[in-house]
Amino acid sequence: MFNRKILAFALLSILTLAVSSRAQFSMGTECEPYGSILMRGEPASDGLAVIAYVGDIELARTQCSGGQYSLVIPTDDPDTPQRDGYQPGDIITILVGGNPTNPAFEAFAGRQRRDVEVITLDIRFETWGRIKALFK
Repeated sequence: MFNRKILAFALLSILTLAVSSRAQFSMGTECEPYGSILMRGEPASDGLAVIAYVGDIELARTQCSGGQYSLVIPTDDPDTPQRDGYQPGDIITILVGGNPTNPAFEAFAGRQRRDVEVITLDIRFETWGRIKALFK
């Protein structure tokens, strides 16, 4: 009788542990930003590369579709020497078509909407031509 109680308790403990670890896996610890991308006030073009960085380290990439993006950035594996994911407190910067966006944001676990806007310098081509002419 005593052995059955111990066995039942052990099985219940193992089952509880398995269910809680499965729940944590399904909820995820990845950083999953998604949202809209604006360029000069308009939705970004389809097919533009959308890349997430921490400093100069690329962590994830996707393509823009319908002015939207969705990224999955894994957590960093401390058992590997290279940086392959985010760490708590990291600042994530997103580049679209090679251009930085605002706002950058602190890494988070889970899925959150983060709308971004591409930072551009609106220099008209005729102005640029005049600037170049000064240096001839």
